[in-house]
Amino acid sequence: MTSSGAGSEACGVRGTSGARETDAARESDAWVLPPGLPAPGTYEHLRAGDLPIRYPTRDAVDAAALIATLRAARRGLAAIPTAEMVRILGGAAEALTRDLDRADLVDIAANGRLSPAMARAVVAGMAPSWTTAAIDRLVRAEFPDPRVLDGFVAEVGGRYGAADEAAQDGRDGAGEPERPARAADEAPPRRYVRAAGPPVTLHFGAGSVPGVTVTSMIRALLVRSAVLVKPGAGDIALTVRFARLLHRADPRLARAVAVQYWPGGAPAWDGWERDLLRAADQVVVYGGDAAIEAVRARAPATTRLIEHPHRIGVAIIGAGAAPGTAGATESAAVPSAPPDSGPTHPAEATARAAALFEQRGCVSTHLVLIVGSEDAARTFCTELAASLSALEARLPPAPLTPGELSARHQLRGHLAMKGAALWSAASGEPALGSPREPTRRPSVGHWPAATGGWSVILSPPGDFEPAGARTVWVAPVSSLAECPAALDPLSPVLQTIGLAGIGHEHTTALAEDLFALGATRIVPLDQVPFPDPDWLHDGARPLRELVRWGELRSRPWIIPASHRGR
Repeated sequence: MTSSGAGSEACGVRGTSGARETDAARESDAWVLPPGLPAPGTYEHLRAGDLPIRYPTRDAVDAAALIATLRAARRGLAAIPTAEMVRILGGAAEALTRDLDRADLVDIAANGRLSPAMARAVVAGMAPSWTTAAIDRLVRAEFPDPRVLDGFVAEVGGRYGAADEAAQDGRDGAGEPERPARAADEAPPRRYVRAAGPPVTLHFGAGSVPGVTVTSMIRALLVRSAVLVKPGAGDIALTVRFARLLHRADPRLARAVAVQYWPGGAPAWDGWERDLLRAADQVVVYGGDAAIEAVRARAPATTRLIEHPHRIGVAIIGAGAAPGTAGATESAAVPSAPPDSGPTHPAEATARAAALFEQRGCVSTHLVLIVGSEDAARTFCTELAASLSALEARLPPAPLTPGELSARHQLRGHLAMKGAALWSAASGEPALGSPREPTRRPSVGHWPAATGGWSVILSPPGDFEPAGARTVWVAPVSSLAECPAALDPLSPVLQTIGLAGIGHEHTTALAEDLFALGATRIVPLDQVPFPDPDWLHDGARPLRELVRWGELRSRPWIIPASHRGR
């Protein structure tokens, strides 16, 4: 993923308020400002992916005035009860996914360098985590009494809030629910606790996966932090649409939500970025190592950084996986039902986990460990190639960029030097041109797509090099016990590991080893692409990492009567 700072987004040309003649008819605006700020009068223009965009020049928007406006919106945000905020955000997010028309999807696809079918699948897969019910579930998973986000609540016995009926049965808990009466001899609460996000959170969005920035905005607004978003170059279209919906949903959110694109890493924008990093209270950054290091280097020591760097997804398939041929079944495509709506052949689930997001997501599968013989791994490669081929028809890949094409050619040359046998994805037999004599390394094989849209590689785990563009490496291991050692070199970048065909009696012990390596999400293989809304994102609770906690300690006789007994 690419994000801000040291990103490689190329800057376009500067112009006046009239768009360029080229692409002017469908040029998209890449900013949304709070009401009351002067409208920008000069713009720069570029193509973000394949979408022509325009955005205000760095001197067209006063950074200090923008931050001051967002900071002033904090009081309005704080006045929105949690239950109401959940309804507002859920309503806007549901409208975002419900009301997208064909033109919107074409823009999202062009912006993210995805096929329209893939853009539709990505949005459909993320939509369940943006519903009102899902957002409410996220809040309650992290704050058992969500009113701790609205004001101070009593902490008794190390737990805050009360297990009142509304909190238990999922009702919104609006108003002041009745608390169980405290016994006469029960000590009053020693303290009251409160949680809230800081006044302003600056977001540097991922440039590679549409929708990630929408999720980041929802999280910050839930904890009452105003948001200034720099969307990644590939996530402008969806982010801007969501921000506009928030502005229409409630004037208090309109004053607290801003989107401003600028080209990450452009020297001319360095001063703008530094001003924002100094002014923001908290920074959330998604991106590659260079982007995150660039933000770290310029953010003040007092600014809280929340980082989501590059990650690698892995699958482990045990001997218990059902044998069979992964053909052109419906489960190979993205269904409209939730991702875990039914069992899926491991090859089909792997193809889907690798192809969705074009392997750019932090959850995307790049490497598969097959517990078994080399023959079993080779059979799986043939099944996986068939599944990727079937999926290609339903979710066509976007054309490769020159850089991706170059990387693909280099990979093929690298495999040829290792003596990789070429295999036909259609027949499962050695392909024309494959070495007739035994290869120098019999365990290396290559199943390339005739279209160039995907690739399957059989190789020992130590050879693995992530290549993207639906390239899946498959490595045999003799036992589950070998998996941690095989994955040890990936420890710094591990996140999601999908499991299939592994007995319950082995799962917990394996999960302990994988967690020790750094994996933070271990799930059934067919649930890999779309995490639940309350998942532990990179090992942290996504709302709790955004808040600071406060405590109120007082003698019982001076605690306000309205708080006594809570």
